Amino acid sequence: MKYLLKTAYQVEDFQILGAPGWLDSDRFDIEAKAVGDPPRSQVLLMLQSLLADRFKLALHRETRELPVYELMLAKSGPKFKEKPCVGQPGPDNPCGGFTGSLRGMLVGRVVPTRELAEALATLLNRSVLDKTGLTGNYDFDLNWTPDGATIRGPGDPDAPPPDPNGPSIFTAVQEQLGLELKSAKGPVEVLVIDHAEKPDAN
Repeated sequence: MKYLLKTAYQVEDFQILGAPGWLDSDRFDIEAKAVGDPPRSQVLLMLQSLLADRFKLALHRETRELPVYELMLAKSGPKFKEKPCVGQPGPDNPCGGFTGSLRGMLVGRVVPTRELAEALATLLNRSVLDKTGLTGNYDFDLNWTPDGATIRGPGDPDAPPPDPNGPSIFTAVQEQLGLELKSAKGPVEVLVIDHAEKPDAN
């Protein structure tokens, strides 16, 4: 259910508060079909409606002062150059995107630092605020050794294991990108779960 909630409301784990334990542990099969080819925004609204109906989900949004990371320029300055979008942006040319692995690799192509901050927030399970002041699009290559600070996953079983002597994600961000992640407090939009029930089987 936690996965469905994150998808329906486009939030991360750290933005969901007050959730009962079974949202993380229990698993469900859901079969639903949309008529026609609705846009993604409408599909998300439909999923929200499904959760409210089947799980009796009630929630509200709040903005709370929580621990965050600020993504800032390091003293050395950025170690990447602006990369303009070639051609007209569109579905076939989104001018950027990320690929990566929870085992310690993140690659961004023609993306703004704002999206880099969002990708780091997912890995660090904490909001990351873009304080770089950079406004262009860039290529990013980041490699680190996962530790307790980052979310870890199985990744590609055929990929070599991370270097146990490799840098932490904080060191990698500074040495490889010329940026810094600094701990701070800041406003974070959260979803507060007011009520949820396990659904009856069909």
